Amino acid sequence: MKRQSGLAGYALRRVLLVVPLVLAVTIAVFLLTSLVPGGPVAALIGGHATNTAEVNAIRARYHLNESLVSQYLTWASQVLHGNLGRSIFSSETVASEIRSRLPVTLVLNGVGIFVALLVSVPLGSIAAARRGGLIDRVAVGVGVFLSSAPNFVMAIALVYLFGIRFNILPVEGLGSGLASEAQHLVLPCVVMAVAPLGFMTKIVRASMLEQLEMDYVAFARARGVGRWRLYRAYIVRNALIPIVTASGLLIVTSLTATVFVEDVFGIPGLGQLLVSSVTNSDIPVIQGLVLLVALWVIVANVAIDLVYVAIDPRVSFRRLR
Repeated sequence: MKRQSGLAGYALRRVLLVVPLVLAVTIAVFLLTSLVPGGPVAALIGGHATNTAEVNAIRARYHLNESLVSQYLTWASQVLHGNLGRSIFSSETVASEIRSRLPVTLVLNGVGIFVALLVSVPLGSIAAARRGGLIDRVAVGVGVFLSSAPNFVMAIALVYLFGIRFNILPVEGLGSGLASEAQHLVLPCVVMAVAPLGFMTKIVRASMLEQLEMDYVAFARARGVGRWRLYRAYIVRNALIPIVTASGLLIVTSLTATVFVEDVFGIPGLGQLLVSSVTNSDIPVIQGLVLLVALWVIVANVAIDLVYVAIDPRVSFRRLR
């Protein structure tokens, strides 16, 4: 009961610490328009030909005649109500653009990370248990190769092999219908899982080896504790701490891979939207995407912190204040 109250208090403190960070992020995102040559008006016009009347209308619509603080407060109030502005290129609301593309990006990231963990955790664990054996050497080789292979090389190789050479899987677009969409997402999900799989295999193996060399393992074996009980009750639990931390890094780094993968395979997700918005200087969309990614990273880090202290019984919450 005491530990549960400590965890709840720590969670509350972590959430409260996020508030100033989110505030700083919103200010930075708001100031993106000021970085464009010509200021906010040039950013909102997007290079399109216009006249003085249209410029004055844009300044009035976006409150550009007010002070910078007043402009930020107005923008932040709109963001809190889900209004991220309107795309210059498509004239659609930024919220609807993001909402329509978010599911496929979540699928790519979620499936990629899930597959990577599903394969790397048992592979790394078995490799550590069979240290120096054939499985260990294979696991180390696979980990080094996959974590070192650039995403664009892997994507091109898979496109050629499965899409052109053998024509087994589609390599462009998303298709229509559940079955077609699943087929179109196979290769992108594989590319998303490749680098994390290699990285996590090395992390899991190293973490498990560290635990196997601990004194408590030798004492438990001397008392006659069975191998599988020892693994299940002690080694795996203690090895989870660096594994969970590394998993949090995957959530963040997978976003960069998403941009490339969606662009290569022509998948209409947030990555492709970001590329097109940068190409078209669509500042409202860029602002919305940057804000979403920043919040994504913040929430992921808070979640990882909470999972970390939940699985580690040695945490002293008084020291975390």
